[in-house]
Amino acid sequence: MGDVAGKGIEAAKVTAMARYTVRAEATHSRSPAVVLRNLNSALLQHDPDGRFVTAAYATFRVTTTGLAGRICLAGHPPALIRRADGYVRKLGRPGTFMGVIEDPDLTDARFRLAPGDTLLMFTDGATEARPRRGIPGPRPMFGERRLAKLLARCEGLDASGIVDRLHDAIAEYTGNWASDDTALLALRVPVAAGAPAGS
Repeated sequence: MGDVAGKGIEAAKVTAMARYTVRAEATHSRSPAVVLRNLNSALLQHDPDGRFVTAAYATFRVTTTGLAGRICLAGHPPALIRRADGYVRKLGRPGTFMGVIEDPDLTDARFRLAPGDTLLMFTDGATEARPRRGIPGPRPMFGERRLAKLLARCEGLDASGIVDRLHDAIAEYTGNWASDDTALLALRVPVAAGAPAGS
């Protein structure tokens, strides 16, 4: 998941180039940090004026107990993991955004998901969302804490249901007004047949 600074045609060009580069680099390395370092190099060559890009890039594999993966953050908000019991924690080590310096600080963080666990990635348009202008009172941001609390209360929902609930909550908070692009992506390991309901 990524976010390009700015809007319009130039930002769209950078987005397209970033997608192509990540897809190509992913065939050569299993390390998200290596893939994003190579993307950084491509961005510096493509857009020397420094249109920066943030990204959260995760890879994973199926195991006998769920999923095992790695994630790298490049100036992007941390991902959230919701355990089957509702406990939510941040995932990923803060890293440098891409497209500005030649040697960004990018590190892989390992994670595991068991049945009933969910991985949530999002852009800052979700956490920095504010109520519509003109609504009386203060206009605080939606915030990571509010997002995490909502995620904790998503018991029994599949990945699509989780995204829908969070999206609806953000839309209600802002009055269906968005000052920035908002993207939410959830990955949930299903509970095995015969497991207790609500896991």
